[in-house]
Amino acid sequence: MLTDLVEIRRLTALNRQENLGFQRDLAAHHYPEGPFRILCRTVEKQIDCTACANCCRQTLVGVSDLDIDTVARHLGTEPAEVVRQYTAPDPDDSTARVLRHTKDGCIFLDGNLCMVYEARPQACREFPHLAMGSRSLGSRMPSVFKRACFCPIVYNVLENYKKLIGYHPHRVHR
Repeated sequence: MLTDLVEIRRLTALNRQENLGFQRDLAAHHYPEGPFRILCRTVEKQIDCTACANCCRQTLVGVSDLDIDTVARHLGTEPAEVVRQYTAPDPDDSTARVLRHTKDGCIFLDGNLCMVYEARPQACREFPHLAMGSRSLGSRMPSVFKRACFCPIVYNVLENYKKLIGYHPHRVHR
């Protein structure tokens, strides 16, 4: 398993065209979800997110009212105080909120650990969102590929999935 973030970023950039072709192949063909889900679980078990926490540094996390209530209970404060101290308006949706970021990442990140881990928002609990949702694997791939450059789990799942289904960038599939 590759976990070096610099190398993952380098290889993702180097293989950009191959990954675009792989995305197209996944969108054009129906591959069974089962093997992909098994691969996701296998890779997730092999990589310790607390050794990385890059997702907490690289992504904005949208929070729902339920997420805010859960964090407030965990911190022993009021939801309005959580909104005031720990969230900001979502830059893409003026009606939504995201967790604030400091120069080091998420406001709740301490080193590589989450200070509200037990009460973390749903988006954090579900990250890296590989084997979730009802949309087809092909239709989910554009958002998954965006995370490959900063998440060792996503990177390794995609690279291993290419091998698993026999994807070769210079060969026409099916």
